[in-house]
Amino acid sequence: MIAAQLVAAFERRGIPVSGVTIGTVDDRATWTVRYKGATDDQQAAGAELLATFDPDTDTDYLEERAESEATAFLKKSSTQSFLVVMAEFFDAQVVDVQENLKVAYKQAYKDEHSL
Repeated sequence: MIAAQLVAAFERRGIPVSGVTIGTVDDRATWTVRYKGATDDQQAAGAELLATFDPDTDTDYLEERAESEATAFLKKSSTQSFLVVMAEFFDAQVVDVQENLKVAYKQAYKDEHSL
């Protein structure tokens, strides 16, 4: 998961990379970055990020993953059917039930995958 977190951190900072390799987690000298058209300034920023990145405090990654997973869950036809039934049951708009379900799903995902 650290490699995916690190790639996401580079992307959030606008540093183009094609990937990273984590050799030994506790030895940053074994971590490498493959830049994809990055400028010298971007590579310098990337080197700083590589040296200081702390996967245990990367809450942005967890939020991004929760959003992505919730969106995928809500696109399923079974979920859409459930939303219609729940909206009718509670005499609510489908969009309101969907938003509440999305919030609940994201929170459950973050609780389950907390860093």
